[in-house]
Amino acid sequence: MNALKNDLSLIRRGMKFIPELLGKGYIALNIFKSALSFMAPYIAIHLSGKIITMLSENQPFSLILKYAMLAVFSTLAFDLSGRYLGKILRQRTRQGRPKHDAMLSRKALTLDYGKAESSSVSELRAKVQENSRGGRGGIIWLGDHFSQLVSYFASAAVAFGMISGLFSAHSDKELTGFMKFADSNTATVVLFSIAVVLVAISVISQNKNVRSNFKHFSKRGKLHATLDYYTEKVLNENESGKDIRIFGEKNLITEELKNRVFQPYSDSENSIFKVRSTYGLTPSIIVSVIGGLVYIFVGMKALAGAFGVGKVVEYYGIITKLIECISKIAGEFGLIKSNNDYLELELEYLDLDSDMENGTRSADEIDMANAEFEFHNVSFRYPDTEPLVLDNVSMKIRAGERLAVVGMNGSGKSTMIKLLCRLYDPTEGYITVNGIDIKEFDYNEYLRLFSVVFQDFKLMAFSVAENVAANDEYDEEKIWESLEAAGIKERVERMPQQLNQAIYKLYEKNGIDVSGGEEQKIAIARALYKHAPFVILDEPTAALDPIAESEIYARFNSMVNDKTAVYISHRLSSCRFCDRILVFDKGKIIEEGTHEELTAFDGKYNELWTAQAQYYKN
Repeated sequence: MNALKNDLSLIRRGMKFIPELLGKGYIALNIFKSALSFMAPYIAIHLSGKIITMLSENQPFSLILKYAMLAVFSTLAFDLSGRYLGKILRQRTRQGRPKHDAMLSRKALTLDYGKAESSSVSELRAKVQENSRGGRGGIIWLGDHFSQLVSYFASAAVAFGMISGLFSAHSDKELTGFMKFADSNTATVVLFSIAVVLVAISVISQNKNVRSNFKHFSKRGKLHATLDYYTEKVLNENESGKDIRIFGEKNLITEELKNRVFQPYSDSENSIFKVRSTYGLTPSIIVSVIGGLVYIFVGMKALAGAFGVGKVVEYYGIITKLIECISKIAGEFGLIKSNNDYLELELEYLDLDSDMENGTRSADEIDMANAEFEFHNVSFRYPDTEPLVLDNVSMKIRAGERLAVVGMNGSGKSTMIKLLCRLYDPTEGYITVNGIDIKEFDYNEYLRLFSVVFQDFKLMAFSVAENVAANDEYDEEKIWESLEAAGIKERVERMPQQLNQAIYKLYEKNGIDVSGGEEQKIAIARALYKHAPFVILDEPTAALDPIAESEIYARFNSMVNDKTAVYISHRLSSCRFCDRILVFDKGKIIEEGTHEELTAFDGKYNELWTAQAQYYKN
């Protein structure tokens, strides 16, 4: 009973998404279309039986022709109407799939960054998308098959009404032996009992088929995640095309794809084929067996004299359709129940909540002119990993301060920024602003304080203006000012469509590919445009040479005015104009001071500065 309640609950919850994905009235329209589809054969069967009866009774040709024309035109009308509605429904389904993908993407954006990028959540989403891509299950699949189930019930009800005369019709003759049995109610009960048993076997086979397929398709989630990585990163011409050619990596990639994707996928297909060969053909065989028994039953009753030859054609056709409907009803129940395995995965993903605490305080409560951000014994390790990335870090960032954070790769610099911006929460310790735990602030309100250019920043295949403003509505003058401050204004002015110029050729044939350095400058312009009170450059200039990087930092520094600014780099060109420098090493702050103070003794900073000083002599 609990299992049934759980199944019905999943179905009810899944149905709530149908109007959003497939449009209002989709279920009703699909049922109506299905009704047209199943009514056409019944009308044709009934009229065919009528015509045969009239022929056997030598009825006038004009009357027979009238019924023949009615059969032809009614069947044609139902068929054309069904095809038209089918076209509308297919269009809605095609439109529903990208809506479904967008819904999954929107869900990812509602999760905190750490949870969204975790391996478990990524794998769960990959499984959901695998099921959706193959049309094997989930919310969209439920909408179609629920409609089919309702239509089969309606079809069965019509069939029962049309064959009621079969069971009440009996011969007036004196019958003996098998003919007497065939004309009796006992024969009807026996036939019905056999049909019920065979249909039950069909349902069991269908269930085993679908559940086995679910297990195999679920395993494909990882395969598609791997294939997406190769498609989007490795085989993307903009990402890796040059390296693949220069280093002759084609054979390596081909072999990796074969071992990691294609061979496992082929093995999965073979397993699915075996399952379908074992269980998938059973329902078709059973329908054929039941059809044969029905044909014998109707024929024997006709020979016994219960009804004429016209009724034989009519009853046989209707009972065959009825048995088919009953089988499909049972099958649809099994499929819908089995679909709950897919549906449960999808709803599990859609039910995910952010793990981060979301307070209620507004960012307007923070006096940014006198703000002080402080780390209190903060340690952090990434999910599903053992080593600490930050180890008992305590530090302050004061309002209006220029702070440089330096250190070798992997020393914890970027992780510190992610914690400051609440992309992650500390594993141990806490962070405050003006003595208030940052968890007490509304998450989105808190994010308004920061404008960051990360080292792995991303631009979109949109126009320059939309990339800078991060919006389709923007202040054009302010965008030009931001582009000029970032040192990219002249380049944009030379573009054919200037601010409206699409970057990248992914979606726009007239798009322009920009260099890595140009990408970084547009990203910096985006940070300036946001005009947040706290700005951070997290090594976004790695593609630039040291001199160009130094110029970018100096220009950026002149633009931030009285804002609080943090500059992160393993190059030290940004440090000389900063008020304070923090040196990170292996997750700890090992040195702190000004450029002059830190170069005055033999420490890590002085070691790094001496190694890089040749780049900055001029």
